[in-house]
Amino acid sequence: MDGNNSILYCRIADLIAEIPAEGGLAPLCAGYAIDSADSPDIVVRASDYHTPTKFAATKETVAYMESGFQFYRQLLRFNGFYIHSSAVAYEGRAYLFSGPSGMGKSTHTRLWQSTFGEEAKIFNDDKPVLRRIDGRWYAYGTPWCGKNHININMKVPLGGICFLKQAEENRIRRLGSMEALQRLLSQTLRKRLNTEEAARLLSHVDKLIQEIPIFELENRPEPAAALLSYETMRRSAEEIGL
Repeated sequence: MDGNNSILYCRIADLIAEIPAEGGLAPLCAGYAIDSADSPDIVVRASDYHTPTKFAATKETVAYMESGFQFYRQLLRFNGFYIHSSAVAYEGRAYLFSGPSGMGKSTHTRLWQSTFGEEAKIFNDDKPVLRRIDGRWYAYGTPWCGKNHININMKVPLGGICFLKQAEENRIRRLGSMEALQRLLSQTLRKRLNTEEAARLLSHVDKLIQEIPIFELENRPEPAAALLSYETMRRSAEEIGL
């Protein structure tokens, strides 16, 4: 952080980022802070924040949303992107649970905690980063962590992604490539990307679909659903050497 506390220097997803401290970002970034950076990989500029016109937004809301979006656009250059999801680490792998708002992402990862105990750690509850490094996918915590502020600076090998759907019975199935593509694109950031950025995003998602098992879990909010998702995703990850 610089002398007048206006700039935060952070290591996020193994990238050095320069982020404005204004708008309440300093507490969210505290776990990622480093002393300084000569050549940051990513630079977020408050002067480039876009203020929404469709609803009244506080300064804090604008700073949170716009800093996250600027980081995301630049992240695309480093083989990475966000997935709107709740991410849990367990037994050396990360598992992400995604879907539209209200599908129970946070509820499901809390079920993992209650079922598997302290070893199951939720390390981001809104926008974990996925990056492909040396042929392997990793999930990272980020300061953009949603209303629950669940936010741990962790790097964990990715074991699988699961889209949630509320149902009367617990059932899980692996998604085909086209369905997985549609689901993933619906839960990442696409608006306001330019042509080059959109092409990078599609390339990253295509690689992810080829290399990481992706599922749909129809579920009830109960421990049996957590056991089903864990056993299925762990087995699939082991089969392909993740």
